[in-house]
Amino acid sequence: MTAEVDGVGVTLLGREGLIDAVILKHNKMLEKYNFEFEELDTRFSSYSREIDNSKKRHEEMLERIDVLKEKRQQLYHQAENIMEKLIESGMEQKDVNTIHDSIAKARSLSSVIEEKAVVGSILSVLAVGQTSESKASIHSKIEEAVASHEELISISGLENSLREDQKLHQDELSKAKPRHSWLEKRIQSHKEALSYWESLKNTGEEVTAV
Repeated sequence: MTAEVDGVGVTLLGREGLIDAVILKHNKMLEKYNFEFEELDTRFSSYSREIDNSKKRHEEMLERIDVLKEKRQQLYHQAENIMEKLIESGMEQKDVNTIHDSIAKARSLSSVIEEKAVVGSILSVLAVGQTSESKASIHSKIEEAVASHEELISISGLENSLREDQKLHQDELSKAKPRHSWLEKRIQSHKEALSYWESLKNTGEEVTAV
């Protein structure tokens, strides 16, 4: 129905028209908010999954780091235990002492490059004279110890990168969370309002406000 007020055409809505107009308004708002929410929710879920995966990989890395640290020390310790047999193979005591001191130094170094240099000197001493099972065993164990250290350093570098990625995703998640929560509440509010106004269409209750 259209009426004229002070020369201006004004459309006056009846009860059904008013309800339909309000329902239309809520549907439009729901469409707008749902579109943004779904896009944000996809990112929100992706960030959450990435954080969970990063945490899992980080835990696995820490476990591997502990294993490698222990393995490296055990290998050097095993090499030291074999050294007493070097005398039996004909090696001079001074050379055995040199190897012992070098192993003690190698196992305490944090630099793989320095460790390799020390191990190289050990292998040079072991190469003098006849070969023996004890020499071969020490050779094998200290080289494996160095390999463990190299893997340890490599994983430690990956761990730092993983920490940075995890922090980045956590920051993005923190930024997205307030808007995500706000949209979720607004959508729920409009759904409840829509349900209310749609229920009025089937009743004769008077509509007094929008």
